[in-house]
Order: sequence, then C-alpha cells, then structure tokens
Amino acid sequence: MHPCPPSAQSTDAEREPARSLSTGVAMCTCNAGAFIHQQLDSIVNQTVAPDQIVISDDRSDDDTWTVLQSWAAATEAQRGIRVTLLRNDPRLGVTRNFEQAIRALDTDIIFLADQDDVWTAGKVGALLACFAADPELLLVHSDAELIDEQGNDLGKSLFAALRLSEREQALVMQGKFFEVYCRRNLVTGTTAAFRRQLLDVALPFAEDWIHDEWLAACAASEGKVGMLADKLTQYRQHRSNVIGIPVGTVSRLTSYAIRVARTPRNEHLHYKLRRLQALRGRLVATNPDAADKLALVDEAIAHYVRRIGFGRGPVSRLTSILHEYKARGYHRFADGFAGMVRDVIHL
Repeated sequence: MHPCPPSAQSTDAEREPARSLSTGVAMCTCNAGAFIHQQLDSIVNQTVAPDQIVISDDRSDDDTWTVLQSWAAATEAQRGIRVTLLRNDPRLGVTRNFEQAIRALDTDIIFLADQDDVWTAGKVGALLACFAADPELLLVHSDAELIDEQGNDLGKSLFAALRLSEREQALVMQGKFFEVYCRRNLVTGTTAAFRRQLLDVALPFAEDWIHDEWLAACAASEGKVGMLADKLTQYRQHRSNVIGIPVGTVSRLTSYAIRVARTPRNEHLHYKLRRLQALRGRLVATNPDAADKLALVDEAIAHYVRRIGFGRGPVSRLTSILHEYKARGYHRFADGFAGMVRDVIHL
C-alpha cells in the first residue's frame, strides 16, 4: 500500500515544507485515569512536537481533571507547547466533545487523540510529511497495533481487524476516495490527522455520525484521503472502550449477530438512510458541482429505501433480498453478504 502519493500535478517547488505547517492535537477525556499518563507522554515526546494541544474533558468522575491540570502546567512550562483545557457540564458525548476540542485549535494540521492509546515517537512527523508532499491531501490515517489493557500486542493490526480489502485499497490508490469512505468508515480517529480547511465543509458535525467517520466522508467528498500502512499508534482494547474493535472471527461474528438481534426491524436501515441524507445535504451545500459524488450518494440512498420497503411476507421479502444481492447493492453500499444476512434475520 503506497501511503500518501504526491499529486501528479504538483512540483517540488509547490510542495509545502513540513516545518511550515503548524500542528495541533484535539484530545477528549472522560474518566481516563488508568491510561492517561501513557497517552500524554507519547504525544509530548514526539520527534516533531505539536505546537498546540486542546483537551476537552467530558465531566470525568475520577481524578482525570486533576491530572490534566497538573500536566498542562508542567507541559507549558517545560516544553513550550500551548495547552488548553476545557471541561464540560453537562456531558456532551464523544462527537460533540471532539467538535468542541477541534474548534478550539488554530493550527494548520489537526491530530485526533483518544485518552487511552499510545503514539509511536515518529507519528506526527510521518503524517506531517504526507501533507507536506501533497497540498491536495485533506486527511491521512494510518494502521495501528491493537493492544490489550496491559499493553500487550493482540497479534492483529487495526486494518486487519477492519477487514480492509484489496479492492478498497485499490480504489484508494485510484483516487476513488468517496466510493470507499461513503460505503463504510475505515478511519479511526486516533490514527488520523487532517488539514484545517476540511472544517469549512465538516462543521458542524452531522447528527448520527461519529466525528472521525464524518471527517473522513467530508474529506473524501472534497479532496484526497491518504492511507498509511505504518502502524503509528498502539490502539488499546478494553472493556471501557466507547468505540472498540472486535478481535477475531468469532468475536466479530458474535458482536454482529448480537447487534442485529437487538435492533428492531429497519431501525438500522433508517439510521443509515438519515446519515446518507445528511451527507447529501452537506454535499449540496458545499460542493454542488460534484455530480459524480451526488449520484453515488443518491444510489446509496435508493439502496436503503428499497431495503426499508421490502415486504414482510417471507416469499416476497426473500425475492427482494436476492434481487438486491444479485444487483450488488449490498456490496456497493452496505456490508456485502453480512448486510443480506441482516435482512434475512429480520424475516
């Protein structure tokens, strides 16, 4: 996988030197006490240190806020990094909390950070080099090493756990970013960074979208998305994860089956439809001339409308499901065979 290919249109003289790009970190916390020190240390000990860090705490009940206050004072005094702490009451939730932290930054490049992971020392420099090499690049994300609560390697990378396919990698290499990131999210926030100009399109974050997947979809609709094969983050998996990755085939299938069984018929489809309609609305507002992207979203919307309209009778429903499967609607706009299984389960 080639990570961040320079634009064929740009020359060396036109490429931004990495040192000219200011960098900021938007980090969110909520009861982060167990792992916060490792994450903070890994951020400030980068070979290319960030210029600014904003941490937004979602009303932690443990000692997180006290830890942050002490750390912020020491970091500003000893490292010369600008640190801003924000505290919410009441809680905003993950997406709104990240939106708040991001809005408080004023840097050219914005990195997203969770409270419980560990960054490799060269992460900021590696992603920054991608932006410096290609001025058209809006967002870059990398692979990650999955670790357990104790920091032990789980033996699987993030991209492997996400089942990133060769077809998806090929589409990204071909510049068909929207076709990939409109279908499903491959961007985990803690592995990503983006240009500030992306916020002109992405803000405010849409309802029904998590912050990282919304940023990825908006970036894919407006410009280039870079996919870096290097594992630049240790992505911790534990019981307190707000958003985690099931590891292993049995775990993944079990997690999927439980979600499907607990979800009322068509609730998931209406949710996906609302998301696509929100994305279409943002496209119309910010990039109305992107006819190809609007057409793709319209096809995806039509796919979910058809599925919502499948009959309740077993014969008619199965006939509709098989027709949609043969037309490759599930593969283009949903979870492939798993999406078809979801509709069969809800017979």
